[in-house]
Amino acid sequence: MEQHATQPGLAFQPSTPALYDFRFALGGYYDAIDPQVMYGMEFRIPQLSLDARYGLGAGWSLVGHFNSMFVTNELLIGGAFAQRFGPWSYEVRASAGVYLGKLGQVGFDALLVAPQYRPELTIGYAMGDVALSLRGSLLLMSTERVRIGEVWGGLDNASAFVGHSEMLFVENPMQNGSAWYFGLGLMTTRAYYAFWVLFPDSPALFTYPRMVAGYEF
Repeated sequence: MEQHATQPGLAFQPSTPALYDFRFALGGYYDAIDPQVMYGMEFRIPQLSLDARYGLGAGWSLVGHFNSMFVTNELLIGGAFAQRFGPWSYEVRASAGVYLGKLGQVGFDALLVAPQYRPELTIGYAMGDVALSLRGSLLLMSTERVRIGEVWGGLDNASAFVGHSEMLFVENPMQNGSAWYFGLGLMTTRAYYAFWVLFPDSPALFTYPRMVAGYEF
């Protein structure tokens, strides 16, 4: 496990990869949102997710995250610093990017664009050949801009805080250097973060489970 966490590092376990080491993960997220919250909409599309880590040395990494769900897309790039103490490890990271929502079907012609910021803290534990990681994330957005047809405007959201998440990831490295992973946790977000087109400026917060699984190269 120590070898995988340092060469080339893992996508979710706090890692200290050497300079130029690279890890890429491909997976999917699924949010089990109550249909009553979503105006009776029961069909939820899984989100394609891409995560990357590039080693900068001395415990530092360049990290990136992208996920897409038809009408909602997120792209985040940032930095991370990790340290390892035997089986235990921790990592702090901060990312910034864009939240993009677009829907041009079923009678809609709408676009939402907003800057997004995500500070995160991860505590890791290596249990034999399995890496456990508990990650807490703070979800922040600002200056939401919306286009309806040809008209642009802003949303009246006074707070940049749109929610938080707590996720437990399990990674199982293999002898060829790759790994498979899965995770389970809770999201607590404002309604428009989960499905912006139905709730353009709702201040309500609600909690729902999130599941994730994928493969690391």
